[in-house]
Amino acid sequence: MDFEEVYDAQTRERLQREFSRLKDVAYLDHTGATLYPEGLVEAISSDLRINLYGNPHALNSSSRLSSDVVEQTRERVLSFFGTSSLKYDVIFTSGATQALAIVANCFSWRDGQAYAYFAESHTSVVGVRQVAAQRGAKIIPITQEKIESIFNENSPIGAVGGLFAFPGQCNFSGAKYPLEWVEKIRQRGDWSVLLDAASLAATSRLDLSSISPDFVCISFYKIFGLPTGLGALLVRLGAEERLEKNYFGGGTVLMALASGKLRHESRPVLHERFEDGTINFLDIVQLGQAFKYFANLIPGGMSSVEEHTFQLARYLFLSLRDLKHFNDKPLAVIYQDNNFKSKTQQGPIVNFNLKRANETFIGFSEVLHLCNLFNVHVRTGCFCNPGACQRHLKMTVDELEQQFEAGHVCGDAIDLLGGRPTGSVRASVGYCSTKEDMDALVGLVKKCFLETTPSKDRSDLRLENLETNASKEPRLSRLFLYPVKSCGAQEVQSWPLDHKGLVGDRGWMVATDASTPLTQKTCPRMCLIKPTLDLENNVLHLSFPGMSDVSISILNDRSSNDSSSSKICGVVVQMVDCGDQVAEWLSLALEISGLRLLQQWSDDLRKQKKGNANLSLSNQSQFLLVGLSSLASLEKQVAESAAEDECCEGENLLQRFRCNMIVTGWPAFEEKMLRVIKIGGVLLKSDGPCTRCQMVCIDQRKGDKTVEPLRTIAAAGQGKMQFGIYYSQFRSMRDNQNIFVGSPVKKIEVD
Repeated sequence: MDFEEVYDAQTRERLQREFSRLKDVAYLDHTGATLYPEGLVEAISSDLRINLYGNPHALNSSSRLSSDVVEQTRERVLSFFGTSSLKYDVIFTSGATQALAIVANCFSWRDGQAYAYFAESHTSVVGVRQVAAQRGAKIIPITQEKIESIFNENSPIGAVGGLFAFPGQCNFSGAKYPLEWVEKIRQRGDWSVLLDAASLAATSRLDLSSISPDFVCISFYKIFGLPTGLGALLVRLGAEERLEKNYFGGGTVLMALASGKLRHESRPVLHERFEDGTINFLDIVQLGQAFKYFANLIPGGMSSVEEHTFQLARYLFLSLRDLKHFNDKPLAVIYQDNNFKSKTQQGPIVNFNLKRANETFIGFSEVLHLCNLFNVHVRTGCFCNPGACQRHLKMTVDELEQQFEAGHVCGDAIDLLGGRPTGSVRASVGYCSTKEDMDALVGLVKKCFLETTPSKDRSDLRLENLETNASKEPRLSRLFLYPVKSCGAQEVQSWPLDHKGLVGDRGWMVATDASTPLTQKTCPRMCLIKPTLDLENNVLHLSFPGMSDVSISILNDRSSNDSSSSKICGVVVQMVDCGDQVAEWLSLALEISGLRLLQQWSDDLRKQKKGNANLSLSNQSQFLLVGLSSLASLEKQVAESAAEDECCEGENLLQRFRCNMIVTGWPAFEEKMLRVIKIGGVLLKSDGPCTRCQMVCIDQRKGDKTVEPLRTIAAAGQGKMQFGIYYSQFRSMRDNQNIFVGSPVKKIEVD
């Protein structure tokens, strides 16, 4: 498909230099947060190194410098949006949401007035209604179908008056809404207008010389990539008469009596009255540098950005729209209203779901896992826009409530309920996006989801269709532990248990310099690190191809070592640092500076989120078990459907699932039916199925990435990417109890 570049060659080369960190990455979440250029970071760093900025509430020279920069930046904000301090004032906030909260908390509704808002607005706009309702205002959500009718002369809504809020651009679909609505609603009565410009202003020129909303909320990191703690509320001069502020903070008063009379006198300048406490002046310094830097970065400014991003989004839309399965059924369902005809109607967002050739939906979690695997960054869910999500996905209010009762909440990974999507995939384009980014997403979608020939029936992967007779007595055939989380396996014939599972299993982890766990999701080379835990000599050995081994004592005394903490699945875990030698070894092996090896405290009492078992650094349970027949069934399906270069079989397939136990003698997927089992003398209870992620697509021998087996698992499970069963000890085990390969595995009946 043809695509004509908007930026000239010099601009494209400049942007390529500015974003060297995007090598092999297609970043398509610019509506969530756009990216900052490297040169801007250097400019900010230089500014902060050279200049001395003090608290702007003081009168010393460093404080006056801060005050001057703040006021200069305030003027730059107004100029950027085509206006001046003769028409608007700028209240700096922590972001667009705080700007909305100021209006919500301070707006004065007159008797009988309403808060009317476009239903396909961001949650933060919808949330204003709670305060409005408490203040006695009528609440009027306006749907897409009814929006134009409120401007009619005979509309009962139009004559009510109050506060009308709408977005300049939908953050779900990218649809742009007519800014003429500002004047249209004013002509109907006593209306103030709140424009949510956070999404629109990120890639489009907002010119406040031609329209005059009373309140405009802005988020600067969506425009420049930083600072993330700074936004603004632009207030039209005169509109402040509708704002009644009760709380007063430091810097907002001319005088205040602390006792005696309850008296204070507010400052006369609008922004001085509303910026409580010390403003985020160093972020405002960064914002000032961002305005300067971007003025020279892209010729044509926001007008060029708007054209560039629209053309890329249109190219992506057309490319996805044209993808069809072998039976001519479309692969993508794209949620849009205008076919990307014009940049005045459509912003740079392409929102979609995918369907199989049989027209069943592919869950957005499955798409996200494969995007993560191949470094394509998109966002999934409903994007804090419940109204747009409801309309485009054709859900009723009752259905939304049923989804909530079924356990689905905002931001979770439940992507399909009853075969219907609960959210979607959003690809959003920014000023630094390229055609190659679009091609990366389209190529991934084609490779992973486009069916070019009829698929073979995969129903034999479903439990209800499997044979139930075992061919032989079930036994534990193989046993693995993973001493270092996300590194290679250590296979053993027998191993002792403790209150956390296999002794030393996931007892260590590689951490970044921020103490966050490093995993194969971001560093596939970790699979090449082979740990060997020697309990007899209390030593952990680590090996890596082409390097000498390193060994550490496992008897770390936290009183004599640096203690640390990290979070595993949201739970704080107490750790001990294993020293500089192994840290340097890890950094050299993985080619990442600042890595540390951390060991969990022996008496750390991390628990399961659901259940009461003690855990090491494993994510959810003490053991992961897979039946060999289940693996064989999956292997057959992968071989039948995968391309030759994507096929994974035998030991390669087995190692990808990183399980602790392999059981032979069961029919395929028998493990899913068993609540309690006994392996030798060890009682285990089921903690449910393991939901797989993109890590199963990493070849544990080389660190290479493939589409399989996740694609086959998802297709067979109708979107449920589950394989293997979690188990934990049925009750606390006595010390030094061992588990042995070859032990019989028995089903235990429980009431």
